[in-house]
Amino acid sequence: MIMSHFAPAIAQPQLAADYLRTNLEVLAKEIHPMDQIEFHKQTGEMVYASLADKTLVNIRLENSLNNTSAQLELEKASSQAKDNRIKALEDIIIELGHDPKDIKAVQVLLKLRDADMAALKKMVKVPATIHPQTEEVAQLRHDKDAASMLITLYKQLIQAQEKLGESEAVQTAL
Repeated sequence: MIMSHFAPAIAQPQLAADYLRTNLEVLAKEIHPMDQIEFHKQTGEMVYASLADKTLVNIRLENSLNNTSAQLELEKASSQAKDNRIKALEDIIIELGHDPKDIKAVQVLLKLRDADMAALKKMVKVPATIHPQTEEVAQLRHDKDAASMLITLYKQLIQAQEKLGESEAVQTAL
């Protein structure tokens, strides 16, 4: 049986070349069978431990990659929802004929926004979370849902205002 002993050649070895290898040759018949069994057992355990460590690191990296890709998808969805919300709000402002000097129109718009946000808070219920990253994901989903509900509510408000304007026009015509 040939055994190798590795001793570091420098103070802080980092490469295989930084070790000195010493080979010891021992005849198997000179080693007691129990010692041979113990040697093979320890060698197997060392190999298994290193494989298990590498596998664990691999699994952690896979989980981290999956979490990062899920976070990226949520960020893309959140960005798209924010863009859609901005476009919807711009359309609403254009339809209402927003004039920055018209204080009453701005106040009405702010009241509508506050009412919509209050209605959204009542409608949307976010489940309790434990992990901080889960809280971020839940908040992103909450923002996305709130933005889509806000757009729907604004569209309904515009339709109601159009119907009200039409009915007022009909009443003034009579």
